Amino acid sequence: TNRADWEKEAQQICEQILTAAGLFPMPADRAPVKATIHGKIDRDEYTVEKVYFESFPGHYVTGNLYRPKKAPPQGTKMPAVLCPHGHWNNGRFFEANDAAVKKELASGAEKTAEGAKYPLQARCAMLARMGCVVFHYDMIGYADSKGIEHRRSGNVAPAGFEEVGPGLRLQSVLGLQTWNSVRALDFVAALPEVDASRLAVTGASGGGTQSMLLAAIDPRISVSFPAVMVSQNMQGGCVCENAPLLRVNANNIAFAAAYAPKPQAMTGADDWTKDIETNGLPQLKKVYGLFDAADHVAATYKAFGHNYNQVSRELMYNWLNTHLKLGLPSPVVEKPFTPVPPKDLSVWNDSEHKVPANVADAKAVLAAWTEASEKGLRHMIASDQNDYRRMLTGALRAMVGDRWPVQAQIVDGSIKQRTADGATIETGLVTRPADPSFALVSQPAAKKEEATKLIAGPEKSAVPYAFVKPADWNGETIIMVHPAGKGLLVDETGALIGPVKTILAAKYAVLAGDLYATGEFLEGGKTPADLRPVSKDFSGFTLGYNRSVLGERVHDILT
Repeated sequence: TNRADWEKEAQQICEQILTAAGLFPMPADRAPVKATIHGKIDRDEYTVEKVYFESFPGHYVTGNLYRPKKAPPQGTKMPAVLCPHGHWNNGRFFEANDAAVKKELASGAEKTAEGAKYPLQARCAMLARMGCVVFHYDMIGYADSKGIEHRRSGNVAPAGFEEVGPGLRLQSVLGLQTWNSVRALDFVAALPEVDASRLAVTGASGGGTQSMLLAAIDPRISVSFPAVMVSQNMQGGCVCENAPLLRVNANNIAFAAAYAPKPQAMTGADDWTKDIETNGLPQLKKVYGLFDAADHVAATYKAFGHNYNQVSRELMYNWLNTHLKLGLPSPVVEKPFTPVPPKDLSVWNDSEHKVPANVADAKAVLAAWTEASEKGLRHMIASDQNDYRRMLTGALRAMVGDRWPVQAQIVDGSIKQRTADGATIETGLVTRPADPSFALVSQPAAKKEEATKLIAGPEKSAVPYAFVKPADWNGETIIMVHPAGKGLLVDETGALIGPVKTILAAKYAVLAGDLYATGEFLEGGKTPADLRPVSKDFSGFTLGYNRSVLGERVHDILT
């Protein structure tokens, strides 16, 4: 409801993304990118080059660099645009078949055969003609990206990433891909002809996920255009778009909102983004309105399938023309271009630029990531305790997936009292009402009442408690936590146990509760064999949206 509160919320969203991505803190020794740029291909108004560099030792970020031929006015530099590609077949090398080309032309989605056949190239070529340096880079395991597959059959995390160790370190394909995007931004920002104050990102589908995440966590992005991905509904279906902790109490609208007040537009299509103009954009405009910048966010639905077609691309061109201050006549319309055969876009060849012998598999990359993260922590502990404490507190908040309750209250009619050993023992049910700052953003309107009960109602957040108070209570309370729940306070005869008597004698009260899956929540007195069934394919599909058992129990302690 006010800018100051939102800025705190946005900071927590950013920390949640970074924590979930295994990038909090960022890996240490972020030296300048040492990129190899070669194989220039000449086109009418721009050139295309091949680029590769290591984001971790042996893990190569690969892509194409599009550069305008025309120099900018004297004394100025050019803006740059990152283009993560999404889940198109073969990624950067995508080439539609003849039937798909005819369909796109007939529907009006594309206006030229080359744009219909090579829509990813079309985007980069036009942006270069508009005066932007463009880096079109590979997702993990696509096109020239070697060493680690993107996902295994059935949408299972790639080999190595499904193991317990990387999971506990919050190392995922999403995190590695996000780190690649950060390093891609490092690369383009350091190019001598690039204006580092005018950096944009745009991608669709999985590339839209990367666009919104990078924009949220990296303040260097000045304009963002995530296509067909920002939604209140489905949040991303691939292992590269999910990670444990990532969307607990958050969704893609929250990630997009964290970018406010900088310019951001998006498209919706006949998929999960279909209602973006009426369910998503209004919430974003409310957040942007806190900065008096409601005109800096826009969303447009177009009646096509999941896409980044010419109609959508032209919306993006005009958004970037305005907010990167390119100064082109409006409206900007995509021009025909001469595509590059996909095989000629490859950064690897059989002569000077062979696939490097040191290409790393998942095990090697994860080891390097662990070493870099631990080095960053050690440096932070040694150099700045306040920064370390701030970072650790933010990470713990994300790991628990909770915050202090707005209020807690006793359920009417639940209280019972008795006396024992000169103390009053009160039992009852304590609950917290729905936190208004946790919007139920991912529920269809028709189910909002049901969703309130499921997510934030008394039935799910109630904690059976026992409160033991001495006659001469000093007003202070010690909370005791134990696997036995409130049952730990008394022995088998119902008498208070010795440690509780010692606390009472010191005039403190004692509070204990049956936390998640303990005490009264046990079925037949037995702990369920599996407290929270986790997806066997990828833990991020479960723990990316639901609190862990640890998180649930801390939630109950806070209540």
